[in-house]
Amino acid sequence: MSNALFNEDFLRRLEHLNLVTRRPVAGHLRGSHRSRRTGSGMVFSDYRPYTPGDDTRNLDWGIYLRLDRLILRLFEEEADLPVYVFVDASASMGHGTPSKFDFARKVGAALSYLALLNYDRVTVVGWADGIAKELPARRGRTQVWPMFRFLDGLAPAGGTDLDAALRGYFGGSRTRGLVVLISDFLDRGGFAPAAQWLAQFRHEVHAVQVISPQEADPDLPDQAMIVDAETDASSVIEMTPALLAAYREAVAAHAEEVGNVCRRNGWAHLVARTDAPFEDLMLKGLRVHGMLR
Repeated sequence: MSNALFNEDFLRRLEHLNLVTRRPVAGHLRGSHRSRRTGSGMVFSDYRPYTPGDDTRNLDWGIYLRLDRLILRLFEEEADLPVYVFVDASASMGHGTPSKFDFARKVGAALSYLALLNYDRVTVVGWADGIAKELPARRGRTQVWPMFRFLDGLAPAGGTDLDAALRGYFGGSRTRGLVVLISDFLDRGGFAPAAQWLAQFRHEVHAVQVISPQEADPDLPDQAMIVDAETDASSVIEMTPALLAAYREAVAAHAEEVGNVCRRNGWAHLVARTDAPFEDLMLKGLRVHGMLR
């Protein structure tokens, strides 16, 4: 994977965008996102009652003299956002022309590039039925090439278990941040268990659901052998118009199910077809769906 995937004009236009997060973030270094805390040299934001252990330097003594109440001043500072980019590297992602996996890597590369330029702390994870490979948190423009090389080294293999992958990764001590999920979400366990785990730790989520045109509208003979990409199970099926219609309904229902889970949690969700113009997806589609601004 290299910058040949993205022409210079596209990169220049991309650099004017930011990943959207709806909550104040708990970053440590200066970045392009707001973090609400007490301190100095920052922009005043709000007040809250003093609690034992708070920094007394930020007490508003004027309020104390007037009301005999201890009130803290809150400020906002620019903080870096922890961004976790999860790229589905399961075997089912190898399907389609272009493959869903190559498309997902490209989306992951573009979003990671944008976050690195904005001085966010970016972690990139390839997952299947667990964590396959991880590029630990990086920050800044100089980390773009290592990120490209990491994604170039991933290959689709194994089953899909997003819940196991997220539990394995976020079960430890991870800073709350923005989780970008790029996947076909073809998980036998469904998306809801994984979503519940992320919601429990109050992560924000952008879900990009990747689908190939061959999946959305298959062109198959009257009799076809269907092979499961992850289990190798196969069966010969008579392709009747009624069966194809039911299949298309199931594809639409699956996308709706993932979208409903996201909406219930206040997360952004976008269905992205691999045959759609990539620059339109990044510069328009993700902005319309509230992932970029």
